[in-house]
Amino acid sequence: MGRVPAEPDTRFTAVLTELEERSLKEQRELEALRAQGGTALRARAGSFMLDVGPEVGQLLNTLVRAVAARTVVEVGGSVGYSTLWLAEAVRATGGRLYSIEVDPAKRAEQRDNVTQAGLADVVELTALEAPALVPTLSGPVDLVLLDHWKELYVRDFDACWPALRPGGLVVADNILVPKKNAEVIAAYRRHVGGMPDAQSQVLKIGDGVEFTVKREARPGVRLGPGSGP
Repeated sequence: MGRVPAEPDTRFTAVLTELEERSLKEQRELEALRAQGGTALRARAGSFMLDVGPEVGQLLNTLVRAVAARTVVEVGGSVGYSTLWLAEAVRATGGRLYSIEVDPAKRAEQRDNVTQAGLADVVELTALEAPALVPTLSGPVDLVLLDHWKELYVRDFDACWPALRPGGLVVADNILVPKKNAEVIAAYRRHVGGMPDAQSQVLKIGDGVEFTVKREARPGVRLGPGSGP
C-alpha cells in the first residue's frame, strides 16, 4: 500500500487497503482479458476500477498539501481510490473536493467508499461534466486531476484552465500507459504545451503523470512540456 499521511484516520486506511487489494486482483484479470483479445476486454472494461495506484495517490495527496489547495476538481472518480487520497489532503487544507463520475454504478460505489472512509463532509460527488461544473464553482480552482476518457482531456483541460489560479496544478494520468492512447495523449501534450502560461513535467510513476502548473504569462515566452523556468 502507498505511504499514507501521518496519523491518518483508521477508516481511511481501511478502505484504501481494501481498494488496493481489489486493484491487484483486477490487474490480474485485465492481463488475462488482454490475452484473450480486444472483444473480451471491451466487454468488461467498464467494471474495473482502473485506479491511479499507490504512488500516484501519494503524489496527489502531497501536491494538494504542497499548494494548500482548497478547491480541487477530480475528473474521473471511478469507485473512489484517487478520491480518497485527494479528500484526505483536502480535509487537512480546509478545502473541498468536487469529484466527477458519470457512471451511476461507479458513483454509487464511490459514495459508499468515501462515506466509509469518513470523508463525505469534504467531498461533493457529481455527474456534471467539467464544462458544466467548473463555472458553478465560487472561487478559483487550485488543483485538477484528469483521469477519465483520454479523448476528453483537451476539452476538460480547457474547461478548467481559466478557473485555475496562478500556481495551481493540472495533473493528467495515463500519460505513458497504456500505449494504445499514445496518439491522443500526444495531442493533449501538444495542446498544453501551446499554452503561454503553462509549464509541464512528466513523472515516470504509475502509468505516467504529467503535472502542469499555471504561471503568470510573460510576453514572448512559451513553455512547452518538460520546460524549465
